[in-house]
Parts: sequence; structure tokens; C-alpha cells
Amino acid sequence: MSPVTVSPLSHRRVDLTPSVPGLVEVVSPASLAMELGIEPGDQIIGINGRPLLDALDFQFQAQAEHVVLDVDRGGVLLRYDLQLDGDEFWGITFADPTFDGVRVCENSCPFCFIKQIPKGMRRSLYVMDDDYRYSMLYGSFVTLTNLSEEDWRRIEEQHISPLHVSVHSTNPELRRALVGNPKGGTIMEALARLERAGIDFHAQFVLVPGVNDGDEMERSLRDLSTFARLRSIAGVPVGLSRHGQERQSKQLRLSRTCMRTLPGKQITVRRYQPDEARAVIAQAEVWQERFWRERGNPFFYLGDEFYLMSGTPVPDTAHYGGFPQIEDGIGITRAFLDNLDDYLRRSRRGLLAGTQGTIACAELIAPTMREAVNRFNARTGAALEVVMVENVYLGSEINVSGLLSGHDLLTAFDRGPSDAPLYISDRMVSQRTGTLLDDRTVSDVETALRRPVVPAADLSDVARDLRQRRARQAQAAA
Repeated sequence: MSPVTVSPLSHRRVDLTPSVPGLVEVVSPASLAMELGIEPGDQIIGINGRPLLDALDFQFQAQAEHVVLDVDRGGVLLRYDLQLDGDEFWGITFADPTFDGVRVCENSCPFCFIKQIPKGMRRSLYVMDDDYRYSMLYGSFVTLTNLSEEDWRRIEEQHISPLHVSVHSTNPELRRALVGNPKGGTIMEALARLERAGIDFHAQFVLVPGVNDGDEMERSLRDLSTFARLRSIAGVPVGLSRHGQERQSKQLRLSRTCMRTLPGKQITVRRYQPDEARAVIAQAEVWQERFWRERGNPFFYLGDEFYLMSGTPVPDTAHYGGFPQIEDGIGITRAFLDNLDDYLRRSRRGLLAGTQGTIACAELIAPTMREAVNRFNARTGAALEVVMVENVYLGSEINVSGLLSGHDLLTAFDRGPSDAPLYISDRMVSQRTGTLLDDRTVSDVETALRRPVVPAADLSDVARDLRQRRARQAQAAA
């Protein structure tokens, strides 16, 4: 069996490069990979004599009628020569989906959140990624400023779709400033190329008060409305940590020449005020009505923060058109409330009588959470309390639950032992590393507080945990 030559995968700026590219982490039951005897720990090194770039490349190359698959198992090369139907379920999950690491951002956005965080957080948070492959795989937003012609041809050939694009503005001069990169001004040409290639895409604006809202948002929405392959548009308010405020005061973001071309020579990044948030909502509603007529759904969705910070009721489920950008936090409050309504309809009154616990949440969602928990307690008989936790770690301007840290929990709660569980948003915990923002584990926080700490997505998760705890206590007492 002849050896396979694996050429270098990338000469780009990357981070988090895996030590073993193409390492198989999981093999699904009843899959082709399991039938072939491929095992976790194997390394996929090539298909048809070609090295693989990433998981997307594997999916594309492996869906052929004739596949020669090369696998390294502990230094021994295994070769599988296969005749297939071309639509096989391989069932392989790689330890790292990109074999050459995560491509690093070339931009210098004035509101870049990665540059606003302190030292000591989990390592992956410091990776300024701008990788179109993660955009397709996980819904990460990319700017398209770092794509080579080779990248474009691959996107078109392998039909890598959908992509999630940080547009911010379609005004070339303003977009150059908002991404801090001279290449940023060609966004409309880039989106037109996706359109011609038949690539679906979602768009996002990070909205900065007085910068890319108002007339500029009007222009951007008008321009984007011309794309048939565009699937949704989201507008989220800019966030500014206390470290970001310090950077702002030092004007570190003015280092890029392209940012000095704006009137006033700078972009002032600040938090939205309630009246400004209401103005954005009113402007959005005009476009949502138009999109309802033209596309059959509101199509332009605002981040939940706009509604919560302004005291405006969160829109109903139909407004979110199937929640196309819920991973970006768009509609997560409505989904939470819908889940509660479903649970309360199904649950038996008094089901959780005698159970206790604490719900930790951030400032922005606290009023909504208290109202939801009151309804939950009234129906189930539970005695849950809601405690609003201030974000000490990143600063009080950051007021969403998903950005609370272990440090914030330790600051907010005393260290007295308790059997009553403390429930936190599961968005506080990385699915990849199992750690909170400050690199503490849930177990670390449990040990320090001397009480159970339980990540939960919604109140039905909380109810399930309370039932299980009560059942275990009854068993132990028997």
C-alpha cells in the first residue's frame, strides 16, 4: 500500500490549529463509517489521493460514486476502495471541523467585542475568527473581506450554503469604517456574487446609535431587499464592556487609516437609550410590513435587547418567521415564553409543590423572568426565586444572561451550603469546553458556592431537574 502525500493545508493566519487534522471523534451507529470499521481516534487523511481541507470538504468529496478513502490508524494506513450511491450517511464527526485551524479576522471593527474582554477568559474567546466554513457549519457571522479567489471558487463549486454575513451597512465608505478594512467597501459586489452562484445567505447589522441606523439603515435595507437569495436580516444593538469603554476613551480603534475618513474622524460606540431603541423598532416595523407583503414574513428581525430595553412587548411567535436567526439571540425571549406556555398547559397543578431553587439572570431579562417564574410557581407549587446578577466582570453595560461569568455568580451569591439548586442560562457555558466566560467550570462554581449549579435552557428544563432531585431525595429517605 503506497503512502499518501498530505500537503500543507493553509498559509493563512489561523488559530486553534488541531495537532491531528482530520481526527475522528464520533462514529454514528448504523452509518457507513461504522460498517467500514472506522473508529474514534482514526485520522482521515485523504479521498481519491487528495488531502482534505476540512469537514465540509469531506462531505463534498465523499459523496461520489467512487471513493478511495485513506485512513491513518496508529501509523498504519488503511485504504477503502468503495463503489457508492453518492448519497451515503457517513456518520463521522471530527474533533475539529477545520483541519488547518480557524481563519483569523483581518478587520478592525470599532465595536469588536473580542477586543473588549479582559485577560483570563477561555482561550477560544480571544480568537478573532472570520471563517466562512464556520459560518456555514455553525451560523457564525463573517465579513467576506478575507476571501481569496480560490475561496470564492470553492464556495461556488461545493455550494457552501447558507452563509451568515456581517453587513452592518451597504454604504461603501461607512462599511469600510465599520469593519476597519479598506476591502469592506465591496460588500454589495460580494453579495451579488453569492446571488449569482445560488448561495443562500443571512445578513446582520450590528447597530450603533447615530451611525448605521436611521437613514443609513434605510439605505441598507433598501439595497438588501433586491437579493432573492437573502433569507433574513437581523439588527442587533452594539455592546460595550467596561474594557471597551476604556479602549474608547483612548481611541485605540482609530489606528486604521480607513477609519479616519469619516466626518468627525471617529465612530462613537455607545449603548442605545430606550427612546432610541423605540425609534429603531418603529423604523423596523415599516420594513417588516413591506416584507410581509413581498416575502410572506417580517424578514427583518431585531435583537431581543431592543424590546427589553425599551419596555416594548416582545413580538409573538408568528413575527419571527420560524426563528431563522435564533442562534444570534433573535427571538430567544419569545421562544423561552412559548416553551413556558407549552409546559404550563401540559403540567399538572401542584406537580412541584415543596421544591425550591434560585434562577440567576442578568438585568435585561430580569422583569420578564420574574413574571415568568411567578406563573411557573403558581401552576406547579414550586418556590423558585429570581435573583438579578450584575455583570461585574465585563461591566454593567453588558446586561444579558449569556455573558455572565463564574466571577459574577460568586459575587452575587453567598457561600453558605444549600441543597437548593442555582439555575443559570445554558448559554453561559461553552458547549465545546464546558467552561464559563472566565474559564471556570460549573463544578468550580458549585464547589465555591457549596450548592448545586445547573445550566438550563428554559423552565421546562428546570422543572425536569426539580422532579429528578425530589425523586432522588425520596429514594434516599426510603
